[in-house]
Amino acid sequence: MLDDKGMGSSIGVVGSGRSIYVLSLFILNIGLARSMGAEGFGSFQQVFMFSALFMILTLGIPETMYFFLPRLLPEERPGFLGQTILLLGASGLAVSFVLWAGASFLAGIQGNPAIAPNIRIFGIYGAFLVASAFADPVFIIFKRVRYLFILSSLHGLFFLLLTLWQYLTHVSAAWLFSLMAVFALGKFFLALFLVYRMKPEIGEILYFGGKKMLLLQLSFSLPLALSNTVDIISAWLDKFIVSVYLGKEALGVFYVGAIEIPLISVVLASVYSVVSPVLSSQHHTKDFKGFISLVNKTFLFTAKMIWPFWLYLFVFADSLILLLFGQDYQASIAPFRIYLMMMPLRIALYGSIVLALGKPRIVFLAALGALLINFVLSIILVEHIRLLGPAIATVVSTWFHVFVLVWFIISMTKGKLTELIPFRGLFSIGGISALAVSAAFTVTRTGLFESDAQIVLFSSILFTGLYVFLGKKTGLIRLISLRDIMEGRYLGRKDGNPKG
Repeated sequence: MLDDKGMGSSIGVVGSGRSIYVLSLFILNIGLARSMGAEGFGSFQQVFMFSALFMILTLGIPETMYFFLPRLLPEERPGFLGQTILLLGASGLAVSFVLWAGASFLAGIQGNPAIAPNIRIFGIYGAFLVASAFADPVFIIFKRVRYLFILSSLHGLFFLLLTLWQYLTHVSAAWLFSLMAVFALGKFFLALFLVYRMKPEIGEILYFGGKKMLLLQLSFSLPLALSNTVDIISAWLDKFIVSVYLGKEALGVFYVGAIEIPLISVVLASVYSVVSPVLSSQHHTKDFKGFISLVNKTFLFTAKMIWPFWLYLFVFADSLILLLFGQDYQASIAPFRIYLMMMPLRIALYGSIVLALGKPRIVFLAALGALLINFVLSIILVEHIRLLGPAIATVVSTWFHVFVLVWFIISMTKGKLTELIPFRGLFSIGGISALAVSAAFTVTRTGLFESDAQIVLFSSILFTGLYVFLGKKTGLIRLISLRDIMEGRYLGRKDGNPKG
Protein backbone atom coordinates (compact mmCIF):
# COMPACT_ATOMS: atom_id res chain seq x y z
CA MET A 1 0.00 0.00 0.00
CA LEU A 2 0.97 3.65 -0.38
CA ASP A 3 3.27 4.98 2.35
CA ASP A 4 5.95 7.61 2.82
CA LYS A 5 8.73 5.30 1.65
CA GLY A 6 9.57 5.96 -1.95
CA MET A 7 7.03 8.78 -2.20
CA GLY A 8 9.44 11.05 -4.03
CA SER A 9 10.32 8.45 -6.65
CA SER A 10 6.63 7.57 -7.11
CA ILE A 11 5.77 11.22 -7.70
CA GLY A 12 8.60 11.43 -10.21
CA VAL A 13 7.40 8.40 -12.15
CA VAL A 14 3.76 9.52 -12.17
CA GLY A 15 4.74 13.07 -13.07
CA SER A 16 6.98 11.87 -15.91
CA GLY A 17 4.23 9.74 -17.42
CA ARG A 18 1.69 12.53 -17.22
CA SER A 19 4.21 15.00 -18.63
CA ILE A 20 4.61 12.80 -21.69
CA TYR A 21 0.83 12.73 -22.13
CA VAL A 22 0.41 16.50 -21.67
CA LEU A 23 3.24 17.30 -24.09
CA SER A 24 1.88 14.90 -26.69
CA LEU A 25 -1.56 16.52 -26.49
CA PHE A 26 0.08 19.93 -26.94
CA ILE A 27 1.97 18.64 -29.99
CA LEU A 28 -1.24 17.10 -31.35
CA ASN A 29 -2.92 20.51 -31.21
CA ILE A 30 0.04 22.16 -32.94
CA GLY A 31 0.12 19.54 -35.69
CA LEU A 32 -3.63 19.61 -36.33
CA ALA A 33 -3.78 23.41 -36.24
CA ARG A 34 -1.07 23.65 -38.89
CA SER A 35 -2.29 20.86 -41.16
CA MET A 36 -6.04 21.45 -40.93
CA GLY A 37 -6.12 25.24 -40.95
CA ALA A 38 -8.25 27.34 -38.60
CA GLU A 39 -11.59 26.08 -39.96
CA GLY A 40 -10.72 22.37 -39.91
CA PHE A 41 -9.00 22.66 -36.53
CA GLY A 42 -12.03 24.50 -35.18
CA SER A 43 -14.31 21.67 -36.36
CA PHE A 44 -12.03 19.14 -34.63
CA GLN A 45 -12.18 21.13 -31.38
CA GLN A 46 -15.97 21.45 -31.63
CA VAL A 47 -15.97 17.69 -31.10
CA PHE A 48 -12.96 17.34 -28.79
CA MET A 49 -14.33 19.87 -26.30
CA PHE A 50 -16.85 17.25 -25.20
CA SER A 51 -13.97 15.47 -23.47
CA ALA A 52 -15.12 17.70 -20.58
CA LEU A 53 -18.12 15.36 -20.35
CA PHE A 54 -15.78 12.41 -19.78
CA MET A 55 -14.34 14.00 -16.65
CA ILE A 56 -17.78 15.02 -15.37
CA LEU A 57 -19.29 11.55 -15.80
CA THR A 58 -16.58 9.78 -13.84
CA LEU A 59 -18.80 11.15 -11.02
CA GLY A 60 -15.86 11.55 -8.62
CA ILE A 61 -15.64 7.74 -8.34
CA PRO A 62 -11.84 7.47 -8.92
CA GLU A 63 -11.24 10.00 -6.12
CA THR A 64 -13.18 7.83 -3.66
CA MET A 65 -10.70 5.01 -4.23
CA TYR A 66 -7.93 7.09 -2.64
CA PHE A 67 -10.05 7.37 0.49
CA PHE A 68 -11.48 3.85 0.77
CA LEU A 69 -8.82 1.44 -0.53
CA PRO A 70 -6.16 2.18 2.13
CA ARG A 71 -8.81 1.76 4.85
CA LEU A 72 -10.45 -1.46 3.69
CA LEU A 73 -9.55 -4.87 5.04
CA PRO A 74 -7.94 -7.23 2.49
CA GLU A 75 -11.12 -9.30 2.24
CA GLU A 76 -13.19 -6.17 1.50
CA ARG A 77 -11.08 -4.90 -1.41
CA PRO A 78 -12.16 -7.38 -4.13
CA GLY A 79 -15.84 -6.44 -3.77
CA PHE A 80 -15.05 -2.73 -3.63
CA LEU A 81 -12.88 -2.88 -6.76
CA GLY A 82 -15.47 -4.89 -8.66
CA GLN A 83 -18.16 -2.43 -7.66
CA THR A 84 -16.00 0.51 -8.74
CA ILE A 85 -15.15 -1.02 -12.13
CA LEU A 86 -18.85 -1.66 -12.78
CA LEU A 87 -19.78 1.89 -11.77
CA LEU A 88 -17.20 3.37 -14.11
CA GLY A 89 -18.31 1.03 -16.88
CA ALA A 90 -21.89 2.25 -16.43
CA SER A 91 -20.65 5.84 -16.49
CA GLY A 92 -18.78 5.10 -19.71
CA LEU A 93 -21.97 3.77 -21.28
CA ALA A 94 -23.73 6.96 -20.18
CA VAL A 95 -21.06 9.05 -21.94
CA SER A 96 -21.51 7.09 -25.14
CA PHE A 97 -25.31 7.31 -24.95
CA VAL A 98 -25.37 11.07 -24.28
CA LEU A 99 -23.04 11.88 -27.18
CA TRP A 100 -24.69 9.39 -29.52
CA ALA A 101 -28.24 10.54 -28.81
CA GLY A 102 -27.39 14.23 -28.55
CA ALA A 103 -24.91 14.46 -31.45
CA SER A 104 -27.27 16.24 -33.85
CA PHE A 105 -28.34 18.75 -31.19
CA LEU A 106 -24.77 19.44 -30.01
CA ALA A 107 -23.58 19.88 -33.59
CA GLY A 108 -26.54 22.08 -34.47
CA ILE A 109 -26.12 24.60 -31.66
CA GLN A 110 -22.51 25.07 -32.79
CA GLY A 111 -23.69 25.75 -36.34
CA ASN A 112 -21.86 22.75 -37.79
CA PRO A 113 -24.22 19.78 -38.41
CA ALA A 114 -21.46 17.92 -40.30
CA ILE A 115 -19.66 17.05 -37.05
CA ALA A 116 -22.55 14.96 -35.65
CA PRO A 117 -21.08 11.60 -36.83
CA ASN A 118 -17.72 12.51 -35.29
CA ILE A 119 -19.37 13.33 -31.97
CA ARG A 120 -20.90 9.84 -31.94
CA ILE A 121 -17.53 8.21 -32.62
CA PHE A 122 -15.89 10.41 -30.00
CA GLY A 123 -18.44 9.14 -27.48
CA ILE A 124 -17.01 5.62 -27.92
CA TYR A 125 -13.52 6.95 -27.17
CA GLY A 126 -14.87 8.66 -24.06
CA ALA A 127 -16.78 5.59 -22.89
CA PHE A 128 -13.63 3.47 -22.66
CA LEU A 129 -11.57 6.29 -21.13
CA VAL A 130 -14.13 6.71 -18.35
CA ALA A 131 -14.36 2.94 -17.89
CA SER A 132 -10.57 2.71 -17.40
CA ALA A 133 -10.41 5.55 -14.83
CA PHE A 134 -10.01 2.98 -12.04
CA ALA A 135 -6.40 2.39 -13.09
CA ASP A 136 -4.68 5.51 -11.71
CA PRO A 137 -5.81 5.12 -8.07
CA VAL A 138 -5.15 1.36 -7.99
CA PHE A 139 -1.63 1.66 -9.40
CA ILE A 140 -0.72 4.60 -7.16
CA ILE A 141 -2.14 3.14 -3.93
CA PHE A 142 -0.54 -0.27 -4.45
CA LYS A 143 2.75 1.27 -5.63
CA ARG A 144 2.61 -0.08 -9.18
CA VAL A 145 3.34 3.33 -10.66
CA ARG A 146 5.31 1.78 -13.52
CA TYR A 147 1.98 0.47 -14.82
CA LEU A 148 0.60 4.00 -14.71
CA PHE A 149 3.71 5.25 -16.51
CA ILE A 150 3.17 2.63 -19.23
CA LEU A 151 -0.47 3.68 -19.78
CA SER A 152 0.34 7.42 -19.82
CA SER A 153 3.31 6.93 -22.12
CA LEU A 154 1.32 4.77 -24.53
CA HIS A 155 -1.39 7.41 -24.68
CA GLY A 156 1.23 10.05 -25.36
CA LEU A 157 2.93 7.94 -28.02
CA PHE A 158 -0.44 7.33 -29.67
CA PHE A 159 -1.12 11.08 -29.89
CA LEU A 160 2.33 11.69 -31.36
CA LEU A 161 1.80 9.01 -34.03
CA LEU A 162 -1.68 10.36 -34.73
CA THR A 163 -0.22 13.84 -35.19
CA LEU A 164 2.45 12.58 -37.57
CA TRP A 165 -0.01 10.49 -39.59
CA GLN A 166 -2.49 13.33 -40.02
CA TYR A 167 0.25 15.83 -40.83
CA LEU A 168 1.66 13.58 -43.57
CA THR A 169 -1.58 12.22 -45.06
CA HIS A 170 -4.22 14.87 -44.17
CA VAL A 171 -6.81 12.22 -43.34
CA SER A 172 -10.26 13.34 -42.27
CA ALA A 173 -11.24 14.02 -38.66
CA ALA A 174 -13.51 10.96 -38.79
CA TRP A 175 -10.44 8.74 -39.17
CA LEU A 176 -8.75 10.45 -36.23
CA PHE A 177 -11.72 9.95 -33.93
CA SER A 178 -12.16 6.34 -35.07
CA LEU A 179 -8.54 5.53 -34.24
CA MET A 180 -8.94 7.26 -30.87
CA ALA A 181 -11.91 5.00 -30.12
CA VAL A 182 -9.90 1.89 -31.02
CA PHE A 183 -7.00 3.05 -28.86
CA ALA A 184 -9.28 3.71 -25.86
CA LEU A 185 -10.69 0.19 -26.18
CA GLY A 186 -7.16 -1.25 -26.13
CA LYS A 187 -6.16 0.95 -23.18
CA PHE A 188 -9.17 -0.25 -21.19
CA PHE A 189 -8.35 -3.92 -21.65
CA LEU A 190 -4.65 -3.30 -20.96
CA ALA A 191 -5.58 -1.56 -17.68
CA LEU A 192 -7.79 -4.50 -16.72
CA PHE A 193 -5.01 -6.94 -17.56
CA LEU A 194 -2.50 -5.05 -15.42
CA VAL A 195 -4.93 -4.94 -12.50
CA TYR A 196 -5.52 -8.69 -12.76
CA ARG A 197 -1.74 -9.15 -12.54
CA MET A 198 -1.97 -7.58 -9.07
CA LYS A 199 -4.08 -10.43 -7.72
CA PRO A 200 -1.65 -11.18 -4.81
CA GLU A 201 -2.22 -7.64 -3.46
CA ILE A 202 -5.88 -7.05 -4.27
CA GLY A 203 -7.35 -10.55 -4.41
CA GLU A 204 -9.87 -11.95 -6.88
CA ILE A 205 -12.08 -9.08 -8.06
CA LEU A 206 -15.75 -9.67 -7.17
CA TYR A 207 -17.95 -7.72 -9.56
CA PHE A 208 -21.17 -8.40 -7.70
CA GLY A 209 -19.90 -8.69 -4.16
CA GLY A 210 -19.56 -5.11 -3.02
CA LYS A 211 -23.14 -3.86 -2.95
CA LYS A 212 -23.08 -3.05 0.74
CA MET A 213 -20.59 -0.22 0.08
CA LEU A 214 -22.34 1.17 -2.98
CA LEU A 215 -24.35 3.90 -1.25
CA LEU A 216 -21.41 4.86 0.95
CA GLN A 217 -19.13 5.23 -2.07
CA LEU A 218 -21.71 7.27 -3.97
CA SER A 219 -22.30 9.50 -0.94
CA PHE A 220 -18.60 10.37 -1.05
CA SER A 221 -18.33 10.68 -4.82
CA LEU A 222 -21.34 12.79 -5.76
CA PRO A 223 -20.35 15.94 -3.80
CA LEU A 224 -16.91 15.67 -5.42
CA ALA A 225 -18.55 15.23 -8.81
CA LEU A 226 -20.61 18.37 -8.28
CA SER A 227 -17.54 20.44 -7.45
CA ASN A 228 -15.53 18.92 -10.33
CA THR A 229 -18.38 19.68 -12.73
CA VAL A 230 -18.23 23.38 -11.90
CA ASP A 231 -14.45 23.44 -12.42
CA ILE A 232 -14.66 21.56 -15.73
CA ILE A 233 -17.47 23.72 -17.10
CA SER A 234 -15.45 26.80 -16.14
CA ALA A 235 -12.45 25.47 -18.05
CA TRP A 236 -14.42 24.88 -21.26
CA LEU A 237 -17.11 27.58 -21.08
CA ASP A 238 -15.16 30.20 -23.05
CA LYS A 239 -14.47 27.84 -25.94
CA PHE A 240 -18.07 26.66 -26.12
CA ILE A 241 -19.39 30.22 -26.19
CA VAL A 242 -16.98 31.15 -29.00
CA SER A 243 -18.07 28.06 -30.94
CA VAL A 244 -21.79 28.80 -30.53
CA TYR A 245 -21.60 32.54 -31.19
CA LEU A 246 -18.73 32.86 -33.66
CA GLY A 247 -18.43 29.45 -35.38
CA LYS A 248 -15.81 26.83 -36.11
CA GLU A 249 -13.13 28.99 -37.75
CA ALA A 250 -13.21 31.48 -34.88
CA LEU A 251 -12.97 28.57 -32.44
CA GLY A 252 -9.86 27.29 -34.22
CA VAL A 253 -8.18 30.68 -33.82
CA PHE A 254 -9.45 31.15 -30.27
CA TYR A 255 -8.38 27.68 -29.12
CA VAL A 256 -4.78 28.45 -30.05
CA GLY A 257 -4.96 31.65 -28.00
CA ALA A 258 -6.49 29.79 -25.05
CA ILE A 259 -4.22 26.75 -25.26
CA GLU A 260 -3.00 25.24 -22.00
CA ILE A 261 0.69 25.85 -21.30
CA PRO A 262 2.14 22.34 -21.00
CA LEU A 263 3.64 21.00 -17.77
CA ILE A 264 2.47 23.80 -15.44
CA SER A 265 -0.46 21.71 -14.25
CA VAL A 266 1.83 18.69 -13.89
CA VAL A 267 4.33 20.67 -11.79
CA LEU A 268 1.60 22.04 -9.52
CA ALA A 269 -0.06 18.64 -9.11
CA SER A 270 3.30 17.05 -8.23
CA VAL A 271 4.17 19.76 -5.70
CA TYR A 272 0.79 19.71 -3.99
CA SER A 273 0.64 15.92 -3.87
CA VAL A 274 3.53 16.29 -1.40
CA VAL A 275 2.49 19.53 0.30
CA SER A 276 -1.25 18.89 0.79
CA PRO A 277 -0.90 16.05 3.34
CA VAL A 278 1.49 18.21 5.38
CA LEU A 279 -0.95 21.13 5.31
CA SER A 280 -3.76 18.82 6.44
CA SER A 281 -1.63 17.60 9.33
CA GLN A 282 -0.74 21.16 10.37
CA HIS A 283 -4.38 22.15 10.31
CA HIS A 284 -5.29 19.09 12.36
CA THR A 285 -2.75 20.08 15.05
CA LYS A 286 -3.82 23.75 14.76
CA ASP A 287 -0.29 24.74 13.73
CA PHE A 288 -1.54 27.75 11.76
CA LYS A 289 1.83 29.47 11.87
CA GLY A 290 3.46 26.45 10.23
CA PHE A 291 0.54 26.22 7.78
CA ILE A 292 0.99 29.82 6.60
CA SER A 293 4.77 29.42 6.45
CA LEU A 294 4.51 26.31 4.29
CA VAL A 295 2.06 27.97 1.89
CA ASN A 296 4.34 31.02 1.72
CA LYS A 297 7.42 28.94 0.88
CA THR A 298 5.52 26.84 -1.64
CA PHE A 299 4.29 30.00 -3.41
CA LEU A 300 7.89 31.15 -3.69
CA PHE A 301 9.13 27.77 -4.88
CA THR A 302 6.62 27.48 -7.73
CA ALA A 303 6.87 31.17 -8.66
CA LYS A 304 10.57 30.74 -9.44
CA MET A 305 9.59 28.40 -12.26
CA ILE A 306 6.30 29.94 -13.42
CA TRP A 307 6.79 33.71 -13.30
CA PRO A 308 9.87 33.85 -15.57
CA PHE A 309 8.04 31.60 -18.03
CA TRP A 310 5.02 33.93 -17.87
CA LEU A 311 6.99 37.10 -18.67
CA TYR A 312 8.91 35.43 -21.49
CA LEU A 313 5.71 34.11 -23.08
CA PHE A 314 4.01 37.50 -22.81
CA VAL A 315 6.85 39.41 -24.48
CA PHE A 316 7.57 36.88 -27.23
CA ALA A 317 3.98 35.68 -27.79
CA ASP A 318 3.88 36.94 -31.37
CA SER A 319 6.96 35.00 -32.46
CA LEU A 320 6.00 31.87 -30.52
CA ILE A 321 2.42 31.61 -31.81
CA LEU A 322 3.40 32.18 -35.44
CA LEU A 323 6.36 29.78 -35.19
CA LEU A 324 4.33 26.96 -33.64
CA PHE A 325 0.98 27.37 -35.37
CA GLY A 326 1.66 29.35 -38.52
CA GLN A 327 0.66 32.69 -40.05
CA ASP A 328 -3.06 31.77 -40.10
CA TYR A 329 -3.15 32.28 -36.34
CA GLN A 330 -2.08 35.93 -36.12
CA ALA A 331 -5.42 36.71 -34.47
CA SER A 332 -4.63 34.20 -31.69
CA ILE A 333 -1.88 36.39 -30.24
CA ALA A 334 -4.14 38.93 -28.51
CA PRO A 335 -6.31 36.37 -26.63
CA PHE A 336 -3.16 34.41 -25.79
CA ARG A 337 -1.68 37.46 -24.06
CA ILE A 338 -4.95 38.07 -22.23
CA TYR A 339 -5.01 34.50 -20.93
CA LEU A 340 -1.42 34.89 -19.76
CA MET A 341 -2.71 37.38 -17.19
CA MET A 342 -3.96 34.36 -15.22
CA MET A 343 -0.47 32.88 -15.07
CA PRO A 344 0.79 34.98 -12.10
CA LEU A 345 -1.94 33.28 -10.07
CA ARG A 346 -0.90 29.80 -11.13
CA ILE A 347 1.72 29.45 -8.44
CA ALA A 348 -0.67 27.50 -6.23
CA LEU A 349 -3.63 25.14 -6.12
CA TYR A 350 -5.72 27.38 -3.89
CA GLY A 351 -8.57 24.91 -3.71
CA SER A 352 -6.20 22.26 -2.33
CA ILE A 353 -5.08 24.67 0.39
CA VAL A 354 -8.70 25.36 1.40
CA LEU A 355 -9.46 21.61 1.32
CA ALA A 356 -6.56 21.11 3.73
CA LEU A 357 -8.45 23.47 6.05
CA GLY A 358 -11.40 21.07 5.87
CA LYS A 359 -13.76 23.36 3.95
CA PRO A 360 -14.75 21.72 0.63
CA ARG A 361 -18.01 23.68 0.58
CA ILE A 362 -16.09 26.96 0.29
CA VAL A 363 -14.16 25.58 -2.69
CA PHE A 364 -17.42 24.67 -4.40
CA LEU A 365 -19.18 27.99 -3.68
CA ALA A 366 -16.19 30.05 -4.83
CA ALA A 367 -15.95 28.03 -8.05
CA LEU A 368 -19.69 28.38 -8.65
CA GLY A 369 -19.54 32.15 -8.15
CA ALA A 370 -16.62 32.45 -10.56
CA LEU A 371 -18.47 30.32 -13.12
CA LEU A 372 -21.54 32.57 -12.99
CA ILE A 373 -19.39 35.69 -13.42
CA ASN A 374 -17.57 34.06 -16.32
CA PHE A 375 -20.81 33.05 -18.04
CA VAL A 376 -22.51 36.44 -17.76
CA LEU A 377 -19.41 38.42 -18.78
CA SER A 378 -18.65 36.08 -21.69
CA ILE A 379 -22.17 36.42 -23.12
CA ILE A 380 -22.05 40.20 -22.82
CA LEU A 381 -18.52 40.69 -24.16
CA VAL A 382 -18.56 38.16 -27.03
CA GLU A 383 -21.25 40.23 -28.73
CA HIS A 384 -19.16 43.43 -28.52
CA ILE A 385 -15.49 42.44 -28.78
CA ARG A 386 -15.82 38.93 -30.20
CA LEU A 387 -12.76 36.70 -29.53
CA LEU A 388 -11.37 38.91 -26.79
CA GLY A 389 -14.61 38.89 -24.78
CA PRO A 390 -14.57 35.32 -23.38
CA ALA A 391 -10.83 35.64 -22.73
CA ILE A 392 -11.33 38.78 -20.62
CA ALA A 393 -14.30 37.20 -18.83
CA THR A 394 -12.25 34.11 -17.93
CA VAL A 395 -9.38 36.20 -16.54
CA VAL A 396 -11.70 38.43 -14.47
CA SER A 397 -13.58 35.44 -13.01
CA THR A 398 -10.33 33.65 -12.21
CA TRP A 399 -8.94 36.62 -10.29
CA PHE A 400 -12.23 36.82 -8.39
CA HIS A 401 -12.05 33.10 -7.59
CA VAL A 402 -8.50 33.32 -6.24
CA PHE A 403 -9.27 36.50 -4.25
CA VAL A 404 -12.15 34.75 -2.46
CA LEU A 405 -10.07 31.66 -1.63
CA VAL A 406 -7.07 33.69 -0.42
CA TRP A 407 -9.34 35.83 1.77
CA PHE A 408 -10.83 32.66 3.26
CA ILE A 409 -7.39 31.14 3.92
CA ILE A 410 -6.34 34.28 5.79
CA SER A 411 -9.59 34.33 7.78
CA MET A 412 -9.33 30.66 8.78
CA THR A 413 -5.66 30.79 9.76
CA LYS A 414 -5.93 34.24 11.42
CA GLY A 415 -2.84 35.28 9.52
CA LYS A 416 -1.89 38.34 7.51
CA LEU A 417 -1.73 38.71 3.75
CA THR A 418 1.95 39.67 4.00
CA GLU A 419 2.65 36.45 5.93
CA LEU A 420 0.82 34.26 3.45
CA ILE A 421 2.11 35.75 0.20
CA PRO A 422 5.90 36.28 -0.18
CA PHE A 423 5.62 39.74 -1.75
CA ARG A 424 9.31 40.52 -1.37
CA GLY A 425 10.36 37.26 -3.00
CA LEU A 426 7.80 37.65 -5.79
CA PHE A 427 9.05 41.18 -6.43
CA SER A 428 12.61 39.84 -6.74
CA ILE A 429 11.52 37.09 -9.11
CA GLY A 430 9.52 39.57 -11.19
CA GLY A 431 12.36 42.08 -11.25
CA ILE A 432 15.02 39.58 -12.29
CA SER A 433 12.68 38.08 -14.90
CA ALA A 434 11.89 41.53 -16.28
CA LEU A 435 15.58 42.41 -16.58
CA ALA A 436 16.32 39.14 -18.37
CA VAL A 437 13.38 39.39 -20.76
CA SER A 438 14.14 43.07 -21.50
CA ALA A 439 17.70 42.19 -22.46
CA ALA A 440 16.51 39.28 -24.63
CA PHE A 441 13.92 41.50 -26.33
CA THR A 442 16.44 44.27 -27.01
CA VAL A 443 19.02 41.92 -28.54
CA THR A 444 16.52 40.10 -30.77
CA ARG A 445 15.06 43.36 -32.08
CA THR A 446 18.38 44.69 -33.39
CA GLY A 447 17.69 43.37 -36.89
CA LEU A 448 20.20 40.52 -36.63
CA PHE A 449 17.41 37.95 -36.31
CA GLU A 450 14.83 37.83 -39.07
CA SER A 451 12.75 34.68 -38.67
CA ASP A 452 10.50 33.74 -35.75
CA ALA A 453 12.56 30.58 -35.26
CA GLN A 454 15.77 32.61 -34.83
CA ILE A 455 14.07 35.05 -32.46
CA VAL A 456 12.64 32.28 -30.26
CA LEU A 457 15.86 30.25 -30.22
CA PHE A 458 18.23 33.09 -29.30
CA SER A 459 15.81 34.90 -26.97
CA SER A 460 15.07 31.73 -24.98
CA ILE A 461 18.78 30.92 -24.59
CA LEU A 462 19.68 34.47 -23.60
CA PHE A 463 16.69 34.86 -21.28
CA THR A 464 17.27 31.55 -19.47
CA GLY A 465 20.99 32.22 -19.06
CA LEU A 466 20.44 35.72 -17.67
CA TYR A 467 17.65 34.63 -15.34
CA VAL A 468 19.72 31.80 -13.86
CA PHE A 469 22.84 34.01 -13.63
CA LEU A 470 21.03 36.90 -11.92
CA GLY A 471 19.07 34.53 -9.72
CA LYS A 472 22.20 32.81 -8.45
CA LYS A 473 24.00 36.11 -7.92
CA THR A 474 21.14 37.45 -5.80
CA GLY A 475 20.70 34.18 -3.90
CA LEU A 476 17.20 33.74 -5.26
CA ILE A 477 17.87 30.49 -7.10
CA ARG A 478 19.19 27.57 -5.09
CA LEU A 479 18.83 23.82 -5.40
CA ILE A 480 15.70 22.90 -3.50
CA SER A 481 13.70 19.69 -3.51
CA LEU A 482 10.15 18.73 -2.67
CA ARG A 483 11.54 16.89 0.35
CA ASP A 484 13.07 20.17 1.52
CA ILE A 485 9.67 21.83 1.31
CA MET A 486 7.97 19.00 3.16
CA GLU A 487 10.58 18.98 5.93
CA GLY A 488 10.77 22.76 6.28
CA ARG A 489 14.21 23.24 4.74
CA TYR A 490 13.77 26.19 2.42
CA LEU A 491 16.69 27.94 0.73
CA GLY A 492 19.09 25.52 2.39
CA ARG A 493 18.38 25.97 6.11
CA LYS A 494 15.65 24.85 8.46
CA ASP A 495 14.79 28.42 9.47
CA GLY A 496 14.21 29.48 5.88
CA ASN A 497 17.15 31.90 5.68
CA PRO A 498 19.73 31.58 2.92
CA LYS A 499 23.11 30.13 3.68
CA GLY A 500 25.93 32.44 4.12
